[in-house]
Amino acid sequence: MLTEILMHGLPMVMAVLSFWSNTERKVLFLNLGLCITISTSMALQDAWAGMLVMAMAGMSTSYRLITNKLVDQRLTAVLIVLMSSLIGYLNTVTGNTSWLEILPVMTFILYRFGELHCREAGLRLCMISGSLLFATYALINHSWGVAATESLFAVSNSWFLMQLHRRNRQAVAQTY
Repeated sequence: MLTEILMHGLPMVMAVLSFWSNTERKVLFLNLGLCITISTSMALQDAWAGMLVMAMAGMSTSYRLITNKLVDQRLTAVLIVLMSSLIGYLNTVTGNTSWLEILPVMTFILYRFGELHCREAGLRLCMISGSLLFATYALINHSWGVAATESLFAVSNSWFLMQLHRRNRQAVAQTY
């Protein structure tokens, strides 16, 4: 019982904490925390393919946090194709080959593109799009906790993207 509460509760805690992720670095740390909590949860449930996908996601987030560098557009495309191919292979092996399984792959691609190639505004836009796609996937599969977590991430990232645009407009207005 306690394990199940932790498995589903920790991602929700990360989603709530995202409302205080007012910098690019903080949102990346929260994304890493989400990757760790979800991959641990999947490992405890013997969902090894999902755990591997989340571990790959955590590695790309870790790369960005450690190096604080963006990846060249061509290398980003190659990495995303390789990681997405592995996900496609895992989906084939596990029998998850319906059209519905494209939504998590698209989410994965959006998140990885955002964190490997984009600065804060692009990163948040990719996270909003990816979170909305994955929330839709979770709703279709009746995974209410995941849908709530992803929806909270979409809302918090939308808020901070709006704040970022507002600051940029004010800075431009002050230069004139």
